[in-house]
Amino acid sequence: MTPKPPTPPPKPPTPPPPPKVPTPKPETTTLVPPTPTPVPPTPPPPPKTPTPAPRTPTPPPKIPTPPVSYAAMMPTEPETLVSPSRSKFTLESLPIVENVPSWEVPVSMKVKGRDRWSGKVTFWLASLSASASLANIWKFPYLVNKYGGFPFLVPYALALFLIGMPLLTLELTIGQMFQGGAVEAFGNLDPRLRGVGLATVIGGFIIALYNVVVLGWTGLYFINSFDGSNALPWENGKTDDFFDNYILKNSTIADSTMVVSGRVLLAAFVSWLIIFICVFRSLRSIGAVVKVCFPLPFFVLIGLTVRGVFLDGAVDGFKEYLIQWNATVLHESTDIWSDATSQVLYTLSVCVGVMTSYASFNPRSQNIALDKNVIGLFDLIVSLLGGAVVYLVLGHKSNSCTMDSLTSCEEVFQSYGTQLIFKVYADALSTIAVSTLWSALFYGSIFLLTLGTVFSLIEGFCTVIRDSWVASSLELGRSTIACYVCMAGFLLGIPFTFDCGSSWLEILDHYIRTWVLFYLGLLQCVAVGWIYKMDRQMRRVGKASVYTYNIGCFLAVLVPSIVALVLTSNGHTTFKSCIIAFGLAAAILIGSLVSAYILMDKDRVRKTKRNSFWTLIGWHGADNLRKMINSTPTNRWAPNSFNSEFDAFLSLSGYLSSLDSV
Repeated sequence: MTPKPPTPPPKPPTPPPPPKVPTPKPETTTLVPPTPTPVPPTPPPPPKTPTPAPRTPTPPPKIPTPPVSYAAMMPTEPETLVSPSRSKFTLESLPIVENVPSWEVPVSMKVKGRDRWSGKVTFWLASLSASASLANIWKFPYLVNKYGGFPFLVPYALALFLIGMPLLTLELTIGQMFQGGAVEAFGNLDPRLRGVGLATVIGGFIIALYNVVVLGWTGLYFINSFDGSNALPWENGKTDDFFDNYILKNSTIADSTMVVSGRVLLAAFVSWLIIFICVFRSLRSIGAVVKVCFPLPFFVLIGLTVRGVFLDGAVDGFKEYLIQWNATVLHESTDIWSDATSQVLYTLSVCVGVMTSYASFNPRSQNIALDKNVIGLFDLIVSLLGGAVVYLVLGHKSNSCTMDSLTSCEEVFQSYGTQLIFKVYADALSTIAVSTLWSALFYGSIFLLTLGTVFSLIEGFCTVIRDSWVASSLELGRSTIACYVCMAGFLLGIPFTFDCGSSWLEILDHYIRTWVLFYLGLLQCVAVGWIYKMDRQMRRVGKASVYTYNIGCFLAVLVPSIVALVLTSNGHTTFKSCIIAFGLAAAILIGSLVSAYILMDKDRVRKTKRNSFWTLIGWHGADNLRKMINSTPTNRWAPNSFNSEFDAFLSLSGYLSSLDSV
């Protein structure tokens, strides 16, 4: 039993384990200070990590640098080019290039190195030189008198504001947006539309060919006004002989012997030489010439009007011009509407590539609405002023007629074209005191107006060549292109210097006015309203739906027009034919709309989450151009807001700022 007590002694060694536990704790605590000492060597690696951090922020500053290139900013996916939602649209939400909102412009666009007008007034003068032409003087007064005086201004004003100025706005917009001539601008709308731009400049070049001959005639009359005597060489009833024999060696096409008039050929050559001098340096030379080609004739016409007011019989001429009223012609004659429209298109110089070319030299910040209003208003003023100049003098001429020549007196107011300017009006000028001075002023102003129109057409043609691959691949400069174009124009215009050249000129001018400009204007409207952005419609509602609606719209115009023409030809009244035609058009349009809605690709409509009806019937290309036009003159423009749209339509907020920057 005694051995049991020694068992407790082993218990005392048990306490050492507890002290062992506290001992490691202080050791660990003592070990912690040495650990921070090795930690300081570790900080050197961390500074390596911040070095890449400044490298990563360096790319962000590189992002703002590309906006210098307008194309680099634009997304490549067309679907992402849609501007912000209409309810939240603000100008500040758009990307900015040169303080201008960037609309849907192709990435391939080249802007750098393009010439610019020296100022806004220079652009206005160039555009007015192109639009105000001989047609304002020799065609407009005749049409006014032909259709009963003042009533002709009704269809003319409607055609000007509903057809001419919208087409002018279209050409100014695409030229300014895409910074290229007619071919380049329409090609940027859609590559398949380059032919539309090419057709316009070719039509303009043809107009230039025969207008150069008229320019030569005018120059000859201007020179012969200074023959060293106090009388004009065509006085005493010699106007017909002077123009037909001395100038033209005139004959009909059937009796022509293909004899070239040496005077007209030489005058045409000198005219082409002057045109080359005007365009050989592009905007530099044109900018200087237009400061004379429009202002000087404009003030000369004002002076001639003031002089004509004090002539005997001027009141009778003004009555024949505007005072007479025969409103029945508005519904009895259908030609009045077509003649008014063709006159507007011709005098505004639309559908010939000029305005698109001139607008391409503007910055994108240019106020298009203001430009359009200035050009259209002054073109109307020149037409009214030119008509007053002509008819005041013709009234004086008719007043001096005797009773024996009453028939010829009545025919005075019925002349037009070459007969009006180079025969009747020339004879009337010979009856005024100091006739040589007034003749020189009149034909000098006509020469400058015609010169401005012709070199504008040639510049539009040269711009297309400069923007094409031909000029870049052959390394053709401005002067070289202008030289080749003027040489080709002179050679191609030689047939108009033949003895029957005036007959060919009138035939060609008639068909270009009556048909060519109409079709070119229609093609431009179809290009912008129906083809531009059509791919967006197809992505959202499907091809079948878009094609059905578009074809239906064209049939709704074509079929009723044919039906109305057939009905009127068979003796039906115009009113009844129009009612039937409008009813047929409405039926075709509604049927195509319902069919297109049924054929919509519902999956696409569901994915895009947009208004399918507006996607189908909307003119998205025209709407895109409208956004650019309206956002330029107004600082806080928002689409589909009444106040904003009305302000942009009148360009109220942009007028003062635009005039201040002239």
